[in-house]
Amino acid sequence: MLVLAYPLVAHFGVILNDVTLIAIALGLLIVLPMVPALGRRNVAAWLALPPVVAGLWWLSRSTHATLPLYIAPVLVPGFMAGVFGSTLLAGQVPLIEQLVRVMESGPGGIGEPEPDVLEYARKLTATWTFFFVSLSATNLVLGLLAAPGGMLLAAGLTPPVTVPEEWWSLFANLIGYLLVAAFFLIEYAYRSHRFPRQPYRNMLDFFLKVFAAMPRLVSNVAAPRH
Repeated sequence: MLVLAYPLVAHFGVILNDVTLIAIALGLLIVLPMVPALGRRNVAAWLALPPVVAGLWWLSRSTHATLPLYIAPVLVPGFMAGVFGSTLLAGQVPLIEQLVRVMESGPGGIGEPEPDVLEYARKLTATWTFFFVSLSATNLVLGLLAAPGGMLLAAGLTPPVTVPEEWWSLFANLIGYLLVAAFFLIEYAYRSHRFPRQPYRNMLDFFLKVFAAMPRLVSNVAAPRH
């Protein structure tokens, strides 16, 4: 629920120019990564909360309170592009190929993946990489050109053209996420049609298997490169 709340709170904070909503959005952005540690009652995470609250209060009094909201729409898809793209380097196994191998060789799997399935997985990894790069670049360009609170104007530079700040927020906080969802749903439907023999029964089962494979995938991506 917190993940779904952030883009909505951020968007309405921007279009209404409401400092309170902007501060709440920034709080969600900062606290979301801390939630697992807070749930485990990690002392360091709880000790970090007062400085976070103080920083948000200070930022809410600033004339550039909106600026941090420009960072997440660039960094999040950029990070995802890095995760997918790093596995396309020489000597690495593309991320979705790793997922296919884990799912098809695990409990309920259907055995060794077929060559055309692996080739599709490699191309899909590259496609997701390109998609996230494009999304990050679009958010960056719109953020630079946004007016009146965009990054260039905040730095004292006049962009050659401007776009309304509301347009940037609409794309960065709403349309971008809808594009990710649409891309996934269209690809899932196409994949189900092209490869009807799958190691999962439906979309829910697919997500459950992805979450089960996540620790192994994270370990593979974080492993040292040789």
